[in-house]
Amino acid sequence: MVLSKRTKVAVAVLCAPLLLGGCADYLNHWDTVSSRAGNANQANTAIQEVTAWPEHVEDTTIELGG
Repeated sequence: MVLSKRTKVAVAVLCAPLLLGGCADYLNHWDTVSSRAGNANQANTAIQEVTAWPEHVEDTTIELGG
């Protein structure tokens, strides 16, 4: 079966949106940092960070032994 030039162009025009449709969805979900990203990673790290100082450090009353 020999396809005419007009048929080949029509097939190409109909197939192009189907092939490029998958690319559009892929490009909408790329993983990069944007100006809208915020600082969620730093906030979560700060919330879960262990305090470096023990609770009794601020106690200024020192008991004398004796």
